[in-house]
Amino acid sequence: MPEEARKIFSVTEVTDTIRNLLREEPSLTGVAVRGELSNYGKSAQGHCYFTLKDENSSLKCVLFRGDAERLELDLEDGQKIVASGDIDVYRPSGSYQLIVREVNLEGVGELYQKFLQLKKLLETEGLFAEEHKKPLPAFPAKIGVVTSAKGAAFRDVVKVLGRRFPLADIILAPALVQGSGAPESIVSAIEILNRYDGIDVMIVGRGGGAFEELACFNDESVARTIFDSHIPVVSAVGHETDFTIADFVADRRAATPSAAAELVAPDITELQTSVDTYRESLVWGLKNMLESRKRDIKRLESGLSSDVVLDQIRTHSQRLDDRFLQMSRALKSFLSIRREGLRKLGGMLGTADPLATLDRGYSIVLKLPGKNVIETIESIDLGDDVLVMVRDGEIYCVVKNLKEVERRPRK
Repeated sequence: MPEEARKIFSVTEVTDTIRNLLREEPSLTGVAVRGELSNYGKSAQGHCYFTLKDENSSLKCVLFRGDAERLELDLEDGQKIVASGDIDVYRPSGSYQLIVREVNLEGVGELYQKFLQLKKLLETEGLFAEEHKKPLPAFPAKIGVVTSAKGAAFRDVVKVLGRRFPLADIILAPALVQGSGAPESIVSAIEILNRYDGIDVMIVGRGGGAFEELACFNDESVARTIFDSHIPVVSAVGHETDFTIADFVADRRAATPSAAAELVAPDITELQTSVDTYRESLVWGLKNMLESRKRDIKRLESGLSSDVVLDQIRTHSQRLDDRFLQMSRALKSFLSIRREGLRKLGGMLGTADPLATLDRGYSIVLKLPGKNVIETIESIDLGDDVLVMVRDGEIYCVVKNLKEVERRPRK
């Protein structure tokens, strides 16, 4: 073809032709592309630039500021992602690129996406801020627990508190901690404890589980109820590394229910050791002060010659001895009272022992073969074998009848 008959295009014309072809191709509009994120960077204007790559190819991508601000993820190199948007041509370089509208982590389900979205929303509203965290009481008299009445989490809390601080009352507000209806059940239990008189701190949680099983602790209504609680809340969902929304919004977070029990209550043994240490320090300080005053008097006495002054000094010295004797007697009385208090406390600890109830004429009923304590008729069925422990022996029985009796709850 002659040179003059052939149409000659400018670079811009070629680029625009290709650009229009790409824009008109339906399969390249709203396309979702899977790949590994690399070369991530953010401009001063807030636009994000990165490359998607797989084993054989790479694709340049741009995420403009408006879409980037709505993104619920923190992007970084090495992530496996699915980027959705439109294929376009960047005219200055003539290279094609993906205009990204949305980004999702590869392999992450809808549940986790909702978790990230809720976390960002509540964090933006300030529900995780340290300034809203309520301090935990040093010596709680009543400790509320929101968990399943049948789960191991509640038994672990009772066991730890019974060992560390048996003087506290434990108030259980039973709730579903998994499955349909669990968020509403947890919200109701937290609100009930907030209406209960005198509760000092609250533990909310359950034993560990998969991410899907912990979904109720990633519920927005549960998070806002924890935040609105006037009682300090310790989140105790039994998982060491992962966090739930409840962990972020609670006043304190514990890795397990047992760790939460240790967090909310002091150790009575350590308290007793501290009292003994303070007592010894007080006795030593009093003796040291009195000896110092006696030495001062002797120095004054040796430096004076007047019989009248010396007589007054001796009189005051004798009175000082009398004061010391009175203080010694008072100190002995004080220590005697404290020893009696510790003796009574030891008696209270003895009564907290489940086996001590046998000596008072009661019995303990265990379900066989696991020997679990039977607390409610819902935990046993007809025909089950049970063991009845009494003061002087054990009785083996078979359940032949069950009857539910309504009793007034203890407060």
